[in-house]
Amino acid sequence: MRASKSLRVGIVGCGPVAQRWHIPPLLKMKDVRIAAVCDMNENLAKRTAEGFRINSYYADLSEMLERENLDMVDICTSPKTHAVLSIMAMEADCDVLVEKPLAVSTKEADEIIKASEENEAKLCVAHNKLFQPMVMRARSMTNAGIIGDLTGIDIVDAWPKDSADFMNKDHWYHKLPGGVFGEILPHPIYLAMSFLGKLEPVAVYGTKLSSYEWIVADELRVILEGEKGTGMITASCNWPKGGATLDVFGTRRNLHVDLHSGVLTKFGVGGESRPWRALDNLSQGYQLFACTTYAGLNTLLGRQHSGHHTLIEKFIESIRNDTEPPVTGEEGKEVVRVLERIAGQMTFGPGRD
Repeated sequence: MRASKSLRVGIVGCGPVAQRWHIPPLLKMKDVRIAAVCDMNENLAKRTAEGFRINSYYADLSEMLERENLDMVDICTSPKTHAVLSIMAMEADCDVLVEKPLAVSTKEADEIIKASEENEAKLCVAHNKLFQPMVMRARSMTNAGIIGDLTGIDIVDAWPKDSADFMNKDHWYHKLPGGVFGEILPHPIYLAMSFLGKLEPVAVYGTKLSSYEWIVADELRVILEGEKGTGMITASCNWPKGGATLDVFGTRRNLHVDLHSGVLTKFGVGGESRPWRALDNLSQGYQLFACTTYAGLNTLLGRQHSGHHTLIEKFIESIRNDTEPPVTGEEGKEVVRVLERIAGQMTFGPGRD
């Protein structure tokens, strides 16, 4: 329990994820101080430290751990480095927040969890979309039975077809198990788990629409069997712009969540007659307007926190109060297990000539 002092945090990895989603919320939190940043690219570490007015920067994690007396390390690097960096930080008596996925294999996930237990270090995985306001609302409505009995979910996670990282054949995305889908799928998998419980992929089908020779597939469909219903994941790298949606289906009503705009609408209420359909359409239009207006005002007033902000805040609370992290290592490992199962079942269509 560390309530008596300011929490000293070190950031590992100074790329866009750290600069956009991790550093800004940490800088706003009371009694939290980013003591240093670290990146193998020392120039990037220096620019990041200067840009956010952080006192120290390093190119080597072991040096940062030795010199900075940190309480927590926030790891924002590529998945293949998560195991070695997390274990190094925990062996230095630091609690660890690590970006998704926890690891590239369940074997590595087990090693990280073992180090957490042996060093009595807290471990949290950045399943940030679980803590987006409208996702939390959808989960609350589902758990309260407002939608009736849960029958299933559909999740779409799509990248723009002209994404610079996707078009870069040397990007680490393409070297993951499952290729680029090793980076895309963790979000929809943990979202599906939060509604359906333990998951098993029962059908996986991919195809290729792009002409990049280093890509095996850029479209993927996954059917999941869960403890509480069935799910479908669509992962695409061919949209005109990025998008992510969650549909939750129940026996009384359905929910649609736009994960990018933070809007939730209820639909499927009433009968099949034309008046009921018209009323349902009008209701969705009103909900869209009201929810968008509410989200916009909260953003302008600084009250609309990102999923990362809420998750990081909850993790710091768990450190201070010695309680369970908002996302445990075992939950992170389960996502990795499902990823392994999906990669092992991938079949591919003929694609486009």
